[in-house]
Amino acid sequence: MLPLISIYIGGSLTLLLAIFHARFYQLFNWEKDLEKITVINHRILYTIHLALLLLFFMIGMLSITYAKELSESAGIAFGFNLFYSIFWIWRLVWQFLYFKKPEGQKTPPTGIFLMVLFVLLIMTYSLPVLYRFL
Repeated sequence: MLPLISIYIGGSLTLLLAIFHARFYQLFNWEKDLEKITVINHRILYTIHLALLLLFFMIGMLSITYAKELSESAGIAFGFNLFYSIFWIWRLVWQFLYFKKPEGQKTPPTGIFLMVLFVLLIMTYSLPVLYRFL
């Protein structure tokens, strides 16, 4: 039962992340900033962002739609859960290494929110994998 709840939570968090990503253009003032780079780099960055947004939306929907199968973590569901957990482990490490806070400054609320979200996503998708071995 716990792995099933975990996948539902993970799918919901992934959908919330997709919604957050959909707001990047406004939140981070991309319209102004993207004017400063070449057209091709602007298009590449925007395309990658849209692809990631679509991927998060699809993973969130798949997680909720196929929560029972993913919670059993058998076959391809095991690989999906394992690799999605590894993705969030990488993203958490990347947050610490790449988005370092300037010396003497506090971590911004967005950074703290993201780190908590990444830890929750790691936990929600790795729990069914761990249960598989119990």
